[in-house]
Amino acid sequence: MKRIIFHIDQNCYFASVEMISHPEYRNVPMAVVGDQEARHGIVLAKNELAKKFGIKTAEAIWQAKAKCPDLVLAPAHHEKYEFYSMKLRELYYGYTDRVEPFGLDECWLDMTDACRDFDEAAKIADSIREIVKERFELTCSVGISFNKIFAKLGSDYKKPDATTVFTDRDWKEKIWPLPADDLLFVGRSTMGRLAKINVRTIGDLARTDQEYLIRYLGKAGDTLWRYANGLDDSPVAVAWHKREIKSVGNSTTTATDMTSDAAVSGTLHMLSESVAERLRKHKLKGTVIQIEIRDRDLVRCEKQKVLFEPTDNAGTIYSAAKALFDESWDWKNSIRSIGVRCAKVIPADAGIQMSIFTDEEMRQKTSKLDKVIDGINRRYGKGVIASAAEAKMQKDEDRAAPVGKDPFHPEDRF
Repeated sequence: MKRIIFHIDQNCYFASVEMISHPEYRNVPMAVVGDQEARHGIVLAKNELAKKFGIKTAEAIWQAKAKCPDLVLAPAHHEKYEFYSMKLRELYYGYTDRVEPFGLDECWLDMTDACRDFDEAAKIADSIREIVKERFELTCSVGISFNKIFAKLGSDYKKPDATTVFTDRDWKEKIWPLPADDLLFVGRSTMGRLAKINVRTIGDLARTDQEYLIRYLGKAGDTLWRYANGLDDSPVAVAWHKREIKSVGNSTTTATDMTSDAAVSGTLHMLSESVAERLRKHKLKGTVIQIEIRDRDLVRCEKQKVLFEPTDNAGTIYSAAKALFDESWDWKNSIRSIGVRCAKVIPADAGIQMSIFTDEEMRQKTSKLDKVIDGINRRYGKGVIASAAEAKMQKDEDRAAPVGKDPFHPEDRF
């Protein structure tokens, strides 16, 4: 199976972060600049309006002001950029533990185990972009391909706020016509040398004799030839640390507003299945169930309840979530998004106080069945075995369902 790699690149990152706390910057050409007194007077980032004046990252402030006299200069706040970078990565960790940062504003994700194919990958990428907008007021571009180099190329291909897919079937027709310096690690100097041998596009580079490139550019010639021919097999690094998991939650903004109990019930079933599967994956159980509802006006409602005993079972999670919904929602407004979370998690093998009201034999049978289903889905692909509620949800085209098979995201608000 071909790998499915994401490259997520935040658009105009430093400038976008500054615009969160300074909305007035959104309507004027603005650049984040280095400390002029400390002789770091260069443009670190610019917004889209400044970009239209031809202002470039790393150029001197005086050059930028010459292009746009009304350019607003904002000082850099690196602690802010690091904070949002950390929060974005925490979001990505909810999809995969293979998250490799490439600077503060870019990350590769190995999504091979999270997607069945490139179509589903594109839907999940679109979902991530919407989450980033809603939760952080930032935009990002996502490139998807079967290796890291082409995924990075995809995130640069169309900006801002876009998803680009280069599959193993169409990459040559899309990528080979692009300029050679669009390829990662082809800088100005290398591009100048390539131009001397009439290599101007990625296709030119791919079709050049490999041994000749090695003689001409040394080891870099071999690397670039392999990149141009789609032969990059470098892995996405596993996150260097695993954060302590304190809760596991999924939420979704549905394609259309939910206006009925049936729509909410189906969505809660799917969310509960996803939460339960992830709890079992991490060998955890939840002791508190929380729901979060946002109506069409983005008014938020949150409720929670303590469970009688810890659980990693979808049915138990759904029953508690639905009970919370029924007792808290009056349908004065339609629902835009809904989430389910298991909080105060404990290790699955931790001892629990047994109850005379619990059918222990049935509980153990259910637990074994859940693990068998997890194993089958991991081996043959997500959704091979689904609950009746999930199957009905997927077939009912009139119901407000999330885009894609399982594009739900773990909520980690701050």
